[in-house]
Amino acid sequence: KWLKRIKRTDDVVELMDRQAESRPWKFYKPNFINKKKIKKGVAFKKRYPKTLAKAERIYGVDPNVIVAILGVETDYGTYALSHRAMDALYTLAFHYPRRAEYFKNELTALMIYAYRNKLDPFNLKSSYAGAVGMPQFMPSNIMKFGREFSGDGRINIFKSGADSIGSIANYLSKHGWERGEPLAVKVYTKGTRWEKYLDQGFRPKFNVAQMKRDGIKPSMWVNPKRKAALVSLEGEKGREYWLVFNNFYAVTRYNPSVKYALAVTILAKHIEIKSR
Repeated sequence: KWLKRIKRTDDVVELMDRQAESRPWKFYKPNFINKKKIKKGVAFKKRYPKTLAKAERIYGVDPNVIVAILGVETDYGTYALSHRAMDALYTLAFHYPRRAEYFKNELTALMIYAYRNKLDPFNLKSSYAGAVGMPQFMPSNIMKFGREFSGDGRINIFKSGADSIGSIANYLSKHGWERGEPLAVKVYTKGTRWEKYLDQGFRPKFNVAQMKRDGIKPSMWVNPKRKAALVSLEGEKGREYWLVFNNFYAVTRYNPSVKYALAVTILAKHIEIKSR
């Protein structure tokens, strides 16, 4: 009966092929690192102090990073998602051959979630890619990583800030987050030997002490025994170079984009500073 109500939505295919991630960092960054976004993040953090503390206690995840992810994803749950999740996922499952099997599985997961929770799936809104709720989980991730933090016995990432906080913390924990460890630090370069670390991915695998000997100069102290990767982005004043660590990599498991993870990292730091 549900499948009979689904409608093809052609604009999702077009949007999939011209995603925001293709924009240079200097244009991507202002959308997420601005005074309004930071102020709303501080306010959101103040609304959920006990829930964020609980998430940090159980999963070890920095509360500022959890809040920043919600800020980047849906502007702390205030962004109006414009697609019916069923329509978006159906369109991508049957009219986007490149990733058809993936989206068929996500369409199935959405229907199972709605059935188990006695919801009409056509009332559930999503991004053009079918990501749902405040933290923008793909439907299969609700069942894998969703957590009930509100006390009502149901996982509701669509309206519950508490459940969204717990679910994000659990997701990052399950993807390798390490309690108390850093995400990234901006660096400066000298000579040419450092260039061999570029284009080696963003999974940390190089020793910081050796990278420093090869001309990579962190802007603040970094444990020389730590593993890191070097990433480069096009900033407003030219190329920017960053050492990124394991927790940064954990954030890229949420969204596989260096720009996304760096936006979360910087926004989290601003929220931390402003909420002191």
